[in-house]
Amino acid sequence: RLSAATHGLAFMTKAPNMASTDFSDDDGFGGVRPPRPAYSPRDLMRNALVFSASFAILEGCISATIIISHEVVEHHLASSVSAVLYLFFALGTLVAPALVRRAGVKRSLVASMLMYAVYTAAYMAPSPTVLYPAGALGGLAGALLWTAQGAYYTTSAVEYSKAKGRAPPPPG
Repeated sequence: RLSAATHGLAFMTKAPNMASTDFSDDDGFGGVRPPRPAYSPRDLMRNALVFSASFAILEGCISATIIISHEVVEHHLASSVSAVLYLFFALGTLVAPALVRRAGVKRSLVASMLMYAVYTAAYMAPSPTVLYPAGALGGLAGALLWTAQGAYYTTSAVEYSKAKGRAPPPPG
């Protein structure tokens, strides 16, 4: 068993059988992330499929909220809130890559899902003062979520390629 000091130092070098990519954001070791064991291709495929299904369900809920909003509030308000949502989604795509880079993929995914939950919950108290800010938040959530999921899938594809013994394509 390693002491705390040795344990921290052991993670400063990379073991040959460890994966180079770490999906965690919180290292707890002063900036030095402990390497994770290499995942099997089956584990990586399963993770990608679960993530895909979860992502599809979440986007389905948001699409349903947008569609049903016309039945919950008057048509003009629902259309205006959707316009705010899409405007902030478009504007959010300009800053989302920097936010994902700064916060990390996992934190960005969790934050965007929580922001989407606020957007959806806003229809429980439908008034313009609640729905317009919620629409803006939902738009930013969409930009952040789509950017983070792209980073997740890219990293997963590279790790899957490595696990299968194939060299990933060169960047660019």
